[in-house]
Amino acid sequence: MKKIKFFTHLLAGSLILAFSLNINAQISEGGTPQSFLEKNISDNFKTIELQKPDMNKIRLEDEEKLRTGSINPPRMGVAVPVNLDMYNSGTWTEIPDKGRVLRLKFIVEDALALGVYFDNFWLPRGSKLFVYNEDKKHLIGAFTNNNNDESALFSTEFIQGETVTLEYFEPIGITQKAVLKISQLAYAYRDIKFSLFDDDKGGAWWCMINVACEEGDDWENQINGAARISILKPGGYYWCSGSLINNTSHDRTPYFLTASHCGEGATTSHLNQWVFYFKYQANTCQGTYSSYLTITGASLKAWDHFTVAGQIDDSDFYLVKLNSTPPVSYDPYYCGWDRRDIPGDSGVSIHHPAGDIKKISTYHNMISSSMWTGLPTHWRLIWSETANGTSIVQGGSSGSPVFNQDKRIIGDLTGGYEYNSCTNPSPAFYGKFYWSWDKTGNSAPYRLKDWLDPTNTGEEYINGVSWEVIPPVSNFEADTTIIPQGDSIDFTDLSTGDPYIWEWIFEGAVPDTSYLQNPTGIIYSDTGDFNVQLTVTNPDGIDVMVKEDYIHVNYVAPPVCDFVADVTTILPGETIQFTDLSIGADSWYWTFQGGNPYHSDEQNPLVQFNVEGVYDIKLITYNGGGSDTLIKEDYITVIWVGISEDLLKKEVKIYPNPTTGVCKLELGNIQFENVTVRVFNSIGNLISENTDIKNSTLDIDLSGQSRGVYYISVEVDGVAVNKRISLVR
Repeated sequence: MKKIKFFTHLLAGSLILAFSLNINAQISEGGTPQSFLEKNISDNFKTIELQKPDMNKIRLEDEEKLRTGSINPPRMGVAVPVNLDMYNSGTWTEIPDKGRVLRLKFIVEDALALGVYFDNFWLPRGSKLFVYNEDKKHLIGAFTNNNNDESALFSTEFIQGETVTLEYFEPIGITQKAVLKISQLAYAYRDIKFSLFDDDKGGAWWCMINVACEEGDDWENQINGAARISILKPGGYYWCSGSLINNTSHDRTPYFLTASHCGEGATTSHLNQWVFYFKYQANTCQGTYSSYLTITGASLKAWDHFTVAGQIDDSDFYLVKLNSTPPVSYDPYYCGWDRRDIPGDSGVSIHHPAGDIKKISTYHNMISSSMWTGLPTHWRLIWSETANGTSIVQGGSSGSPVFNQDKRIIGDLTGGYEYNSCTNPSPAFYGKFYWSWDKTGNSAPYRLKDWLDPTNTGEEYINGVSWEVIPPVSNFEADTTIIPQGDSIDFTDLSTGDPYIWEWIFEGAVPDTSYLQNPTGIIYSDTGDFNVQLTVTNPDGIDVMVKEDYIHVNYVAPPVCDFVADVTTILPGETIQFTDLSIGADSWYWTFQGGNPYHSDEQNPLVQFNVEGVYDIKLITYNGGGSDTLIKEDYITVIWVGISEDLLKKEVKIYPNPTTGVCKLELGNIQFENVTVRVFNSIGNLISENTDIKNSTLDIDLSGQSRGVYYISVEVDGVAVNKRISLVR
């Protein structure tokens, strides 16, 4: 059996920023540290060198985790204890007429990067905190009272190098004392790079494709929803991926979906110090990143709780709520989802492989359901080649969303086979959103349902919503507005603002309402001018448009029904071609007594008759103005070779009657070769007999007889019928 590898390996992207750019933020206000602005301020302030971690011990631990196949991501950093109160341990410097500055520097030898973690954090209004590295090129802040959280916990992103300086500015007039208790530093010892000013693409494998490439076209919203996570949990620091996700209230609650194995073991305190990196991406297809924005802290809402510690036995989901709502400057997008057990025909995954800048991977073939520990909890997919190659996923991509062709999340990434590489890609396995919805538990902490459908609407899928509050504007058009009576019209929604509910009212039509976005086949049977109304709804409002007298329906005269058959007397099993002769009809409904088929809606049907008899034929014709019906009784005769008395009576006709001397005898469809015609007077005397009949019409000459009543007998195969005729002078 192939060994499964969880895609949480870390190779972080790079980050060096000149302080003048000030383009990073953990929902910070930007600005410049006060010490950078003061020409005469001393550079002599408190510096604390901390003991470097025992790297031999750390190496052995990492090797053991790799050997045993731990579900945790590969570790990229460890904690260095501090346990100091910066307010009391740093160096204060007075700034005349402005306030005072508190600075404190930490050095940890050979660190690739350092992050600062506070277990008690509170800033008074008006104060500012900055964090920067030794050469002052990598700067974050200002952090203010807006970063205060009820948990009193706070953490910063990684700062490049083995030195990190904290600078707190307390303006004149601040009387409240800041609380800045530092519990530890995050010591990054591998898999993190800072390369803003070179062409290095970061830590991801060479085949990964930037979201700025053409593969990311039409996925801009979903790209804005995806983010990288710096995870703190027992044992160290890790990278994962995930995405903001919408709920049925469309209220922009900052729910964030990732993988359960990313967060497994994390405590409430750990979660409050997770760091979420938004817009950590390149602006060009071949470029490196130019900026990113961060948010610190989250709380766990629901997860795929492992019934066996360290073993994924369900869909591997982890839903948190960010402690802060991403502000407008982050351009956040809350992605839509589909909770049906329906695989995607095509789509993408957006992720941060190895903690690198945001990448996009594409699939073009329908993904398949996959068993996981005996249950169909995962989607299995194979990546497709696109314009810039074949982008896949790797460590650090775990928790990333996979989208279907409708741009809705249908799963989050668990992993793939251990052999996975650019030259030999593994199938990727995504925990099904369908399974995470309500199959992993019976209560809110263990399923998505309660959080993403808080009012129990029962919605099976929803679209995403952006940060922008944009009420909808209703608009629509018809494919035509002038039609003959009985025709149909197709309508197209032209509304803006991404509505997700449409309610149409069609005056005088069938149906007269619709909840489809683009209803078709709306039939107008009555004449006149009719209104059309469309009401649209999105998360930010409702709008109504009424187009008065928009549809004009013209009168159409009802059809006039008529038809003919190519033959009316046949043998059983033979067919008859019927031809419509109606005027103004556009649809037909035939009924063939004794026929096969018995009904037809063809204009000119071909019908077989298998049973002897005399049958009626009925045709109803329709158009927008109405209908017409024609019934031809006893129209079709089906006979065997012999002849019946009833048929003989039907076929034999004599005229004129009365006659002045010569009359005509018609034999209809009777085969005249076998016919004998006799003429009798009123007392039964035979006047004439003719057995040599040449055709189906015969002249009977009574001009030499006396006026009175005569009888003409027609006999066929022993069956005879008599016709009475009067001779007048």
